[in-house]
Amino acid sequence: MKDPRTLLADFRSRVVIAPALAAREDWLARIDAIAKTLEAQASKIDRLRQDIEDAEHTRDAANLARMRVFGQLNTLYKTLTAATPNYEGEKDGEPQHIALRRIEWLASRGGTDPHAALAAKEAEMEAPIPGQAVLEAVIAGERRFTKGQLEFSLSEAIVLTNWELTPLEIMEKGEPWLAELILKNHAAPSHD
Repeated sequence: MKDPRTLLADFRSRVVIAPALAAREDWLARIDAIAKTLEAQASKIDRLRQDIEDAEHTRDAANLARMRVFGQLNTLYKTLTAATPNYEGEKDGEPQHIALRRIEWLASRGGTDPHAALAAKEAEMEAPIPGQAVLEAVIAGERRFTKGQLEFSLSEAIVLTNWELTPLEIMEKGEPWLAELILKNHAAPSHD
């Protein structure tokens, strides 16, 4: 289907060259008004398309942030569980309640079990959403991302680069670059 603006421009050019067209100036004025309206509508459609794209990017960024927070909480719960292997208190119920009971239990025992600390560190390093320790280790070249961490990090990098890089382009830059990008964009908020 042809753009109506093209058809209108063609019609206008025919009106201009028509030697004996009655009310020619009126026709030209009407054609120009229609052309101006069509141009405004085309511009509005372009702006709306951009608004939709921006909204989709904002939605994706919000979903990623939500996934990150959920993943971090899940990692904290798993780490706390790993750090308290001998915990004998409540194990059923709301996760936050149980986590707080585990923290109380750990604090009452001084938190000195080296095996628990090692298990907690391992849980942190293997979590599907990489935390600061994982990112710093990848940047330093001490380790690579796990498959799950790499998948999440690629998704996050796509959002952070505003969809300007493909996963392949991101991977070509290397895991240390990827980890640095994520760490730089997740700096701890200031507590004023």
